[in-house]
Amino acid sequence: MSYRIAKYRSLSRVANPVVEPVSVRDFKLHCRIDTEDEDDLLVALLGAAREWAESYTCRTFVHTQWQMKLDGFPAEIRLPRPPMAVAAGFTAVSVVYTPATSGVTDTLATTEYRVDRLSQPGTLRPNYGQSWPAYLTDENGVTVTWWAGYGADATKVPRAAQVGVMMVAAHLWKYREASTTDALKEVPMGAKSMLDTIRFFEYG
Repeated sequence: MSYRIAKYRSLSRVANPVVEPVSVRDFKLHCRIDTEDEDDLLVALLGAAREWAESYTCRTFVHTQWQMKLDGFPAEIRLPRPPMAVAAGFTAVSVVYTPATSGVTDTLATTEYRVDRLSQPGTLRPNYGQSWPAYLTDENGVTVTWWAGYGADATKVPRAAQVGVMMVAAHLWKYREASTTDALKEVPMGAKSMLDTIRFFEYG
């Protein structure tokens, strides 16, 4: 079956993960750091490395709430940055739109659509035999909010993601300046190769 897929107009984080997929302790073991002098810096580097790795893989590692804006309803709504969260407390989905009849923003009842959390990416579809409601076509006219991530902590995050984050963070820790007297250092191929094993290419 073929579907018309609408590219989102914007994608933003509503709630950031409460923990990183890699702890400072594990990262210090990886880099053989035995002091606490730079712990605050390491926290920042791990966060930046996780954000870069998630952007590179088009995935979400630890529970994060996302919000996507579309100009209208496509045949099905595919949610980027999989996997969609399945744990209790992180399954809320909200679809806000402007009905063509009233012109007043409204929230679509959850009984009006199906949520496929197991597909990648997670997908929203109208109920069987039904269609999306008539809506006012406008830029950013439909807003979808949902949770994504493997879990609330690092226990279910793929090892490839964790190692990739450590490799990127180690690179940032070693090369701290925007430019050096040596050649500029890009993210090493080893980190990209590791993250390529879980990279998601489908959404577009």
